[in-house]
Amino acid sequence: MKKWMKIVLGIAAGIFVLVGLIFWLTGDVTKAGDDFFIAVQNEDMDAAYALLSDDFQAGVSKRELKIFLSKNALDTVVETSWNSRSISGSKGQLEGTVTTQSGNKIPLELRLIKSESGWKINAIEKERAGLKIISSGQTLPPAAKQVELFQDTVAIFAQSLSEKSMRALWETGTAAYQEEVSLENLDKAFEKFFKYADGYAEISKMVPVIDNSKIEEDFDVLVIRGHYPVEPFPIYFRQLFYYEGVDWKFDGIALKVGGPPQ
Repeated sequence: MKKWMKIVLGIAAGIFVLVGLIFWLTGDVTKAGDDFFIAVQNEDMDAAYALLSDDFQAGVSKRELKIFLSKNALDTVVETSWNSRSISGSKGQLEGTVTTQSGNKIPLELRLIKSESGWKINAIEKERAGLKIISSGQTLPPAAKQVELFQDTVAIFAQSLSEKSMRALWETGTAAYQEEVSLENLDKAFEKFFKYADGYAEISKMVPVIDNSKIEEDFDVLVIRGHYPVEPFPIYFRQLFYYEGVDWKFDGIALKVGGPPQ
């Protein structure tokens, strides 16, 4: 065999060993990602939820996870293909595509952390137009998503008023919000609005006017300002959201009748 062929074959063998080593080292990370979608396909949400990290579970309920998966066709995944896998200390990452029952391929990224019980998914990132995670922070979600977030929050706000307890709204908040704002204090803040529950239930059915929105870059917080042009006084809201787990989550609210809150 010629010398140059021996060198080429030697390099090829080295590459093969390196690739094999990478696949072996990242095997448990890959298994965690695959097991998650197998559990979802089998409609075993308990098993799927158990594969999430503690931080993920703190910010996303089992119901919210199921809704996210359904909205993004990730509840019909029949095949996973991870073309990039890596481990750095206690952090792991999978990038690739998942194939749904209809044959559609969806680009996906999973970020994982290692716990005492094994690798757990810490974030699920599905790339889509207008809503994308980037290293420097968050980008504004599309206008339709902003309206959805705004309307959903007002609907839960109205529900809380009718129940004379802000628990429903408080429970949708981020883990940090629930730590910083007690349910008792939230009740006190909006107690005077309880008697207007019927009115807010009516406006929650309306499409709001989004006045402006922005990302507070220092905190990666989404701020949406909007109002309902009702007579005799329009009702203005300022709502805060933080991207936690798989979606934007409620992180604060202020309102004022007749003019925008500060």
